[in-house]
Amino acid sequence: MLTATAEEAAKRTAQGIARAVSAMGTRAVGIAPHDLAAGLPFLKQLERENNLSFLSMNLYPNRGTTPVFKPYLLTRAGTLKIAILGLTGNPGNMLQDKGFHILPWQSILPKILQEVEKQADMIILLSSEPRRVNEEIARQFDTIHILFQSGQGGGNQPPVNINNTLLCQTETRGKSVGFLQINWNSSKTWGKPIPTQLQKEQNRLDRINWQIGRMQKRNTEQALAKNTQFQQLLNNKAQSEQAIQRMQAQIESDGQAQATCSYKNSFIALKASMPEDRSIKAIVDQTRREVNQINRKAQQKRKKQQAGKRQTTGNNKFPEPLQEMAGWPACKKCHHEQTSFYLSTNHAKAWQTLADLDQQYNPDCLLCHVTLPTYDSGQAQEKDLLSNIPLELQGVGCETCHGPARKHSKMPESVLPAKPDQDICLQCHTDQRDKNFIYTEKIQKIRCPAG
Repeated sequence: MLTATAEEAAKRTAQGIARAVSAMGTRAVGIAPHDLAAGLPFLKQLERENNLSFLSMNLYPNRGTTPVFKPYLLTRAGTLKIAILGLTGNPGNMLQDKGFHILPWQSILPKILQEVEKQADMIILLSSEPRRVNEEIARQFDTIHILFQSGQGGGNQPPVNINNTLLCQTETRGKSVGFLQINWNSSKTWGKPIPTQLQKEQNRLDRINWQIGRMQKRNTEQALAKNTQFQQLLNNKAQSEQAIQRMQAQIESDGQAQATCSYKNSFIALKASMPEDRSIKAIVDQTRREVNQINRKAQQKRKKQQAGKRQTTGNNKFPEPLQEMAGWPACKKCHHEQTSFYLSTNHAKAWQTLADLDQQYNPDCLLCHVTLPTYDSGQAQEKDLLSNIPLELQGVGCETCHGPARKHSKMPESVLPAKPDQDICLQCHTDQRDKNFIYTEKIQKIRCPAG
């Protein structure tokens, strides 16, 4: 259950996403269970205000026999007539008493397919059902030519041909764009995909481009010009591009344009080094600012409510839930060299990175960008740790690795700080946030000088 503040922030985020999706010219949006969290009126408002086409063949109001949204959209790509269908997955007990129900796909999909088969040259299904269900659908209906599944784990997955249906998936959270290039003809039957060797080389090129972008983000041009690893990546990129061109030319010369349909697939990693679209960036920045203000007002309100309840135990600078903490300035009194080194690391700038993005009041981000006595989001919320972070705890400070240090600062000989290990780092450097985190390498960058 979302708090009132979290729901308000989520709605504002959804409005920003809808604006951006509309600005990008999106033709159709398949409705998934999580889209329904704020209720049907809000979702219909988003569709209307942003001139979007929300699709769901099996989402019905509790009262009435007409689906909430259009079950499908008929559109064109050149002379090709395309039907895009929407299928909403079963939310289980996640959403109750929201004024709607979801019909099982077995009762509605056959009728919709029968309706569109005569109107379209190609049928595309947008489904938020689990993969096992999507595979069953593909096995039953060979007239669905492409099935895009959303909200599934497993990251980017190349298309799989199941009974003449291409089952496709791109990783979540907008980290990649899936690119599917299709050669379509009247056979409506998929032939063999491009040679495996070419697909592997394209995947290799994608990884090289991602590595290049990551290094460009973190280093200056002058430094990269002297970096042998970066220069080798550039050479590898050129070689890979040449290999792809040779294989593509060979395919054309071999006359592989067969009677069946064919496709080529690739995934484009959305790197920070890529140029921004100014209009979309403006929407994203405005949305961030507005969500940040919602969270800021909520934190200020909680701070005032708790002001009269808090008691101190001698550490008057910090609120009661943070009494065990000392802050990095307290460490500096005895550990001058180590503190100076810490201030030069990215950990010390962690809170400022949020402020630069207008996210310094976002509770989902704050947990890993400030210094707290716990990493548990539930405890942080229960103890109201995020509503009033002192300046000394803004950033990933010494106590993030070594534990609360107020007692150590008072009795340094008898109360020793904890020794950090990999498990501490993995609290925040998860696969989802940092896919390239290697403890043995990263610890060298933030390990304090001995002494």
